[in-house]
Amino acid sequence: MENPELWPEEVDLLASLPPLAQIENQRLLYALMDLTERERYILLAHVLDERNFAALAGELGLGYKGAAAIYYRAVQKVRRSMGGGEV
Repeated sequence: MENPELWPEEVDLLASLPPLAQIENQRLLYALMDLTERERYILLAHVLDERNFAALAGELGLGYKGAAAIYYRAVQKVRRSMGGGEV
């Protein structure tokens, strides 16, 4: 996404960071916005809320492996988007 809309809270958060951190976090924000809603939900729920794949799979009507696969693909997309390439 070249010019995604930012919510006011995100703009305020970015403005309070040092310039180099703003660049990295803005790139991360754009990378996250490029994910599908499901990918973003699984990635953030697993990382930030520490929810396991079994719980996420049950909530979303997926199998354990399906939730895990979506998570790992989302991580790869974010890395590529931020210039990190494959791991």
